[in-house]
Amino acid sequence: MKKNIGIIIPTLSNGGAERVVSNLSCGLSENVNMKIILYDGSKIDYPYKGEIIDLNITTTNNPFSKFLAFIKRIYKVKKIKEKYDLDVTISFLGNSNLVNIITKRKKTLISIRNLKSKQLKGVYGSIYKFLIRFFYGKADIIVAISKMVKADLIDNFNLDANKITVIYNPCNIYNIKKLANQELEKKYEIAFKNPTIINIGRLTHQKGQWHLIRALKKVKERVKNAKLFILGQGELEYYLKELAKNLGLLKDIYFLGFQKNPFKYINKSKLFVFSSLYEGFGNVVIESMACGISVISTDCKAGPREILAPDTDIKKQTKKAEYAEYGVLVPVCDGNKYQADVKLTREEDILANQIIKMLQNQELRNSYCEKSIKRANEFEVSGIVEEWSKLL
Repeated sequence: MKKNIGIIIPTLSNGGAERVVSNLSCGLSENVNMKIILYDGSKIDYPYKGEIIDLNITTTNNPFSKFLAFIKRIYKVKKIKEKYDLDVTISFLGNSNLVNIITKRKKTLISIRNLKSKQLKGVYGSIYKFLIRFFYGKADIIVAISKMVKADLIDNFNLDANKITVIYNPCNIYNIKKLANQELEKKYEIAFKNPTIINIGRLTHQKGQWHLIRALKKVKERVKNAKLFILGQGELEYYLKELAKNLGLLKDIYFLGFQKNPFKYINKSKLFVFSSLYEGFGNVVIESMACGISVISTDCKAGPREILAPDTDIKKQTKKAEYAEYGVLVPVCDGNKYQADVKLTREEDILANQIIKMLQNQELRNSYCEKSIKRANEFEVSGIVEEWSKLL
């Protein structure tokens, strides 16, 4: 008899967790009765299998509105669990995890997708840290997205190590290769004939794209026709575009917003650069490697080191460029938002130098391209889905 499985996530639009739910629902669906519970199902960017249950409960930034929406979600999810007799409910992202635990009926799994000690700041962060310590331990299984996220939960939130298992994000290699071969829009073809760098991620503080934009100024002193494509949307869009303008780089940087198929752009690029200040894993690093391009990443906690240098200490953070087994790690930038007239920081200077070296050294770049494909295959969706299946 098939198990009744529920997945709770706010949306299936624009994000790494959302793409994981897509892969997971498609991989598990033949063996289970799948219900995907969304807070807002008005826009769906990723394929899925199973039945969508749209709670249609959105909110604003108003604290009272958020609290009211939270209570409504608890009520509705509790009813859904009872109606469909869900044997296992898996939740992704913070609010969904709390709703899942509070409405706990049978087996409850929560997925932790970021380094919470880094992510949660200020008064709101302090409240949320308390909620994590109080509620998360009540889940049957806590799935951490990386070994470093697991360590963070144990060290900083006093959660039981025996309840925490690590499952990396799945990577659908077949679909990525298929999408990577789609044609580019005509208007971008000329740009990609130049040495092209690509960055993908929400335009938020966490992703640190302004450090990359500032580093590009130095890169262009040595690689004059270098171009940068940034895929993503978010609250820092105006600041990033103004910074590019003030650096005289607006004609060299292409802001494409969110793209359902980022892989056709990755496939045509020379280099993927990941500028994050902190992460849980770094989905897009693996997905870029699956496209067969070389990677430079900040050695942020957590994820990039586990991907690019899997045999090293997960708590290590490099202070200089590190030529790891599967890519190049550079120091994490300081996270301060600088204007165009401020001198590059030490970390930005190292980032710029490594981009120059990778663009100019084709032999080194090709070597990492081959290793990228090899490493990405270790995260193939079928193997990761099998790990999830064992928990159900």
